[in-house]
Amino acid sequence: MIDETPSKSEQRLSWRRLSPWLKTILAVGVICALFFFNRIELQIFTPLSETWWWLVFAFVFMLPPYLIVSYRFWLVLRNQGIDADFGLAIKWTMIGSFFDVMMPSNSGGDVVKAGYIANHVGAGKRTVAVISVVFDRVLGLLGLFLLAGIASVVGWGVIKSIPGIYGLLTFLVLFCFGTLLLFRILGSRRFYGNKRLQSILEKYPLGSRLYGIISCFNSFREKPKEYISVLGLSILNHCFWCAALFCITVAFNQSVTLIQGFAVFPIAIFSNTFGFAGGFGVGTAGFDLIFSKLLNVHVGAAIGLTFQTLSVISRLLGLPFYLRNH
Repeated sequence: MIDETPSKSEQRLSWRRLSPWLKTILAVGVICALFFFNRIELQIFTPLSETWWWLVFAFVFMLPPYLIVSYRFWLVLRNQGIDADFGLAIKWTMIGSFFDVMMPSNSGGDVVKAGYIANHVGAGKRTVAVISVVFDRVLGLLGLFLLAGIASVVGWGVIKSIPGIYGLLTFLVLFCFGTLLLFRILGSRRFYGNKRLQSILEKYPLGSRLYGIISCFNSFREKPKEYISVLGLSILNHCFWCAALFCITVAFNQSVTLIQGFAVFPIAIFSNTFGFAGGFGVGTAGFDLIFSKLLNVHVGAAIGLTFQTLSVISRLLGLPFYLRNH
């Protein structure tokens, strides 16, 4: 009798094929729900016929981040001992940005980028290649929340009246402090040079890879100037994205100050992480919730949808890099 029960590998493959469709349906369903419950109305977009040039400014602000992120990624690769010039870092970043849109998961671009780097470095350094991509993503998120924290401190007199600001600040402090502490502990010389830890890890199949990850953390710990430079570039990168979002907000005739925007916009941008193909769906709902609760702006869903659409157009600039590479 033949066992027709699907194997685990077949089940995983079937789930991977089904997952993009489920995420697409979810995104479409969320956006339709926003229209159904009048969170997005077509007349909301009417003012854009007179303020469209603010959208042009927003798109222009979305372009420099790709160079900034490429340079940051090049610094991360150099810190991890991966020999790649700045041109390669640009190519990998642009291809990754393109696949952030073309694949159902927002981490899809990171997976493709890690594949290119792993192929470039060859066997023996593939773990370092993957960790470099993960570091770049985590440091990018850290820069996003550091920007919100800095804006909150600088403009405390303006933002202290925002509803829920204390909860927001608590989240920012916990995330930023926790991430910095993690890098500090795992990158410490005492932890990296612990002979007992090494002997324990050597007993397990994945022990050498785990120790390699600790070594990656230590590389940042030993070069604080590069670490600070990477964080600075992450903050600068998100300054441009927040500026783009500010222009879109103005295009919808909404009154939000720069200080308020730079304190709250990073949280809205972070919500795109959970959306489809650049933030659609869950990210759009996140914009609606954050703008209405923290900024008293009730067209947040429309602003988010516009921001996500322009972001997708900018990410499509990575297509020529992908086609040229093949």
